[in-house]
Amino acid sequence: MQTFDIWHRLDLHRAKVVALVLFFSILQVNAQTRKAGVTLHRVKSDQKTFKYGFMLGVHSNSYGIKYSDRFDTSEYDQISSITSETSAGFDLGFMVNIRLADQFSIRLVPVKIGLYQNTVNYQNVDGSVDAQLIESTRIEPGIFMKYRSIRRNNSRMYLIAGVSGSFRSGKEDLTTNQDRLEIRRANVKVEVGFGLERYFEFFKFSPEIRYARGLLDVMNPQDNIFHNGLSRISTHNFTLYLHFSD
Repeated sequence: MQTFDIWHRLDLHRAKVVALVLFFSILQVNAQTRKAGVTLHRVKSDQKTFKYGFMLGVHSNSYGIKYSDRFDTSEYDQISSITSETSAGFDLGFMVNIRLADQFSIRLVPVKIGLYQNTVNYQNVDGSVDAQLIESTRIEPGIFMKYRSIRRNNSRMYLIAGVSGSFRSGKEDLTTNQDRLEIRRANVKVEVGFGLERYFEFFKFSPEIRYARGLLDVMNPQDNIFHNGLSRISTHNFTLYLHFSD
């Protein structure tokens, strides 16, 4: 059941990624085939050591579920599977780009706010579902290395990779006597992606696709039916970012 769930999530994301890759490719081909004499925008911008901007993002996120040995015991005779739904969320952040060379730069993200919603479904053998909803607002600073292609007219393709932290904001949840699935406050993620820089007269616009995988087990250990059948929960995110910079 766990293997099927993993492949099902990959199938859901594959079509999204392929469509976005084709979209970026069409934009890049269009930029490379422009007529001679095109006006180059923001030429001096590439020589700046520090550049600032902000980002907007929409993400698709889910949990990676790993069963524990206790799931195969009589304790879970009434539960047939535990799965995570794929949910959408939003991101807003600010960034500083530090130029190392024409094609290499470091991107610092001192502040990024992400709105997350995750649902873990406990499917019972009688057909009913016990859904555990986890909602959070997270602060996610990060540092990334960026490699850009040679500029062609007013565009560049680029690759990006780095690490980020993820910290749930706000106060701790109120203590209750009701059993539930609990998630840790902090996580560390590794991220990889690619994008397209487009130079306009007054700003630079960069759509980007990025995948992030959590490195830590975010399940907060508890002794109840929602935790005992699981040995690990990890995070997975696909995000479309829209960057605006000078």
